[in-house]
Amino acid sequence: MKTIDRNEIAKDINAKIARLGRNINTNWELGFEEGQVITLEKQESWSDCGEFTVCNDFPVKYYFEIENEVPCHVVDYDNENEVIALGAEDCEDEKEVLLPAGTKLEVVYGEREDDNEEMGFYTVIFKYVEEEK
Repeated sequence: MKTIDRNEIAKDINAKIARLGRNINTNWELGFEEGQVITLEKQESWSDCGEFTVCNDFPVKYYFEIENEVPCHVVDYDNENEVIALGAEDCEDEKEVLLPAGTKLEVVYGEREDDNEEMGFYTVIFKYVEEEK
């Protein structure tokens, strides 16, 4: 049986979904500003209305959202090989989706200190930027 890796799985686009979300914690503010375009250097895990958080004890908290449809790979929890390769056993509640390396996202709502003061985390909203053909 051939072993598959996360990036191979992420490249297997099987959906286009809007309103993907992700929570992360960092050691410092990331400095996202409106208009900034980022390109994912490696595949990333997001969630389609599930309970997905990149956990650690770092003090700076973020909530990320992609507002428009983005091509992605929805994890198939019935596919044993995929679940094992992703380490996603018993993680159905996460509703994990993978974005492949090279995905471009533009910041449409950047970090605001008043968000952090009021809610205890920064909200950053992205929109998917389609590749020019």
